[in-house]
Amino acid sequence: AEIIAVDMEKLNLSKLAIEKAVMMIAKAIAKSDILIQTESKEKNKQEYRLNIQPNDHECGTVFWTEVVRQLLTVQEVLIIPLGGKYYLASAWNVSNNVLTERTYSNITLTCAGHNYPIWKKKRSSEVIHLKYDNARIRLYLQNVVGQYDRTLDAVNAMMRMSSMPRFKLKLGTATLSFREKQADGTDKEMTKDQYVKKIKNLLESDELAVLTETDNVAIEQLQINTTTKAEELAKMALQINNEVANAFDIPEAVFNGNITEKSDATNEFITYAVGPVAEVINDTLTAYIVGENDYCTKNEKVMVWLARFKHVDVVDSATNLDKLRGIGFNYDELREMVG
Repeated sequence: AEIIAVDMEKLNLSKLAIEKAVMMIAKAIAKSDILIQTESKEKNKQEYRLNIQPNDHECGTVFWTEVVRQLLTVQEVLIIPLGGKYYLASAWNVSNNVLTERTYSNITLTCAGHNYPIWKKKRSSEVIHLKYDNARIRLYLQNVVGQYDRTLDAVNAMMRMSSMPRFKLKLGTATLSFREKQADGTDKEMTKDQYVKKIKNLLESDELAVLTETDNVAIEQLQINTTTKAEELAKMALQINNEVANAFDIPEAVFNGNITEKSDATNEFITYAVGPVAEVINDTLTAYIVGENDYCTKNEKVMVWLARFKHVDVVDSATNLDKLRGIGFNYDELREMVG
């Protein structure tokens, strides 16, 4: 019972820590702008759909938060462009072609809490299929699921045990003789096993019964108590937080909120935890939206601009911004850099 209690706490703490890690990365990308780098200075309509309103029922922040959440937990996401809008797919089948385009069928879209099946098949070039395979994340999630299964098995065993009460019969150290009064008023000597069986029959009986105890004989019901101290939970939570942070490449200082003024933990978080996920989105969106020809001839590409995620205090950065102004950046560019 004690092991089950600790395992359940571990599972709850692990789920909280995993959710926190996923949301930290998801919010970082959702807060950043997705830019289409082109020769034109005008805002692209696709940028509006990518950043503000991917479809008629979801805003960009909610949409990309869910995309990254699935990318980190399920490790693949399918986005279906339809009529210039973007929808998440909750289910699909895909062929296993290697040298030619793959075909996606039986696609179910999910939007604002509702599902909508589409029957038209899609080719690889018509969908945005994001994949992010992080072995450490996958192994950690598998370990959590494995621990969950083992804990459930233990809980089921405990339920079977608790459904049948257990009693402890104390007989003391003295040599005892057991007697049972017969119907004719005489006493009959009983063995210890016969006495235990008699007690068992009394406990199982639906009729009201009174059990008498002597100095050397007592009956106690076994109680199963599960307690976990707060100090143990605190240590366990810190250990689990550090394990999850390492699995998701998040600096422990950022994950646990121990950032100092001189710390580079936030930059490390962007570089090691957010950057690889953003790069997957950059490459996949560039392949779909820009294409090979414009990428090679015009150097066009799509990028998640992570500089927007980090808070910049304009007053504290005034000197550095002035230096940028001195080497040719105009005021609009500087204002855009600091959000």
